[in-house]
Amino acid sequence: MDTDRLMEFLTKEGFRPSLAAGGDIRFKYESGHYCIRFAPNDDQYVAVGYPNFWALRSPAETVRALRAANEVSQWIKVAKIIVLEAQNDVWAEAELLIERPEQFEALFGRSLSILKAAVARFAESMRKSEPLPDERVTLKREEVTRWTHGN
Repeated sequence: MDTDRLMEFLTKEGFRPSLAAGGDIRFKYESGHYCIRFAPNDDQYVAVGYPNFWALRSPAETVRALRAANEVSQWIKVAKIIVLEAQNDVWAEAELLIERPEQFEALFGRSLSILKAAVARFAESMRKSEPLPDERVTLKREEVTRWTHGN
């Protein structure tokens, strides 16, 4: 994949791309930091990624994230949600196999839309599965007595 051409394409599209160590291209989109990754041994593979979009704070949240990632994979084409337990965070990627740079250029906007949809679905699933806070109900003694005896 021609990195210079992709950098030029992103610039024309209004992004400010930068080349990271290792060859990834980084750019901002809607206040998020995104990247374009390439596979060293596969000229047709390219992934548009949204790294570190969700921080994991506990082992229980990691389990919930794995379930949410599985749900996203079932419903959104091309998207991949990656739960990185060792780093305590979650990434989203839209993986593509292309032969020519113009194919990537044609699919770039759709890749960003796919990532937005995948992240939204993941976040929705995480919120739905969030455990309820442990809020104890405080009752007055006469309320407990009345409830216990059915009065």
